Amino acid sequence: MSDNSKTLLSVVVPIYNEAAGLREFNEALIKEIQKVTPSYEIIYCDDGSTDGTAEIIRDLHTKNPGVKLIKFSRNFGKENALSAGIAQASGESIMMLDGDGQHPVELLPEFMRAWKGGSKVVVGVRTSNSSEGWFKHASSRLFYKTFNRLTGEHLIPGSTDFRLIDRSVAQEFLRLSESDRITRGLIDWLGFSRSYVHFKANPRSQGSAAYSRRKLVRLATHTFVSLTPVPLYLFGYLGLFITGGSLLLGGSVLIEQVFLGDPWYWNFTGTAMVGILLLFLIGLVLLSQGMLSLYISHIHSQTKQRPLYIIDYDGSAGIRKV
Repeated sequence: MSDNSKTLLSVVVPIYNEAAGLREFNEALIKEIQKVTPSYEIIYCDDGSTDGTAEIIRDLHTKNPGVKLIKFSRNFGKENALSAGIAQASGESIMMLDGDGQHPVELLPEFMRAWKGGSKVVVGVRTSNSSEGWFKHASSRLFYKTFNRLTGEHLIPGSTDFRLIDRSVAQEFLRLSESDRITRGLIDWLGFSRSYVHFKANPRSQGSAAYSRRKLVRLATHTFVSLTPVPLYLFGYLGLFITGGSLLLGGSVLIEQVFLGDPWYWNFTGTAMVGILLLFLIGLVLLSQGMLSLYISHIHSQTKQRPLYIIDYDGSAGIRKV
């Protein structure tokens, strides 16, 4: 690594039990980094590995001081590992990629070119994954379609944590204080100019995926909760539909049966009328839950304590960054 005082590139690698293929991965990564800059650091965030991963990273550090280690006391999850790496990174640009070999390191120069071309966020978009099972593929497509339709947001299908961000983006990212963090979602929320690099995911170099179906479902749930209050409103919408429908039906039955003497022979019984009344009352309960959700969504928004705005500052117009 160069002795330059300013690091051009920091590479943040969250890692968990990847000892078997770590040395080969590190060698391939350094080879690609040196194509673009001699001024770099690689920050491995060991998320509580139990297979000697940390010892290998320490050994790599003795041979190359640019290789650094953050070791968690236990497994805190990939999102927290990414946040820790970004917090410690000193580079003008910060690259994030997985340590299992699925993110092709040979695309790193392309990410750097896009960054040097003016993009403050460069997102890796996965076009295919040979090791992806039918469940993960189908659930991923369903998640993106549902999220975009319900929230009005536009998450790019296949967008990943394989991305590069400018130093200014990292500083704003670290201002976001919520604990249930979805890194890619928070970076998307920040805005900034961006470009995309499409890639085909490689097979894992060793072992099996750390994300189980249960963890994938939890990740999708956290994404909905952290990025949009829409799920809070769903029962309110349902209550409005049920209340309006039962009120219309009940009014029609009352007029047809009582005032007109059942000219259309609907023959509604007393039990059916009670059922309509129960539907109306259930709708009112769901409507009250919807109203309560409005207040909860405001509390939810306030507790995240996100900044009121983000300034995309470049200093060229004489505006002082605050």
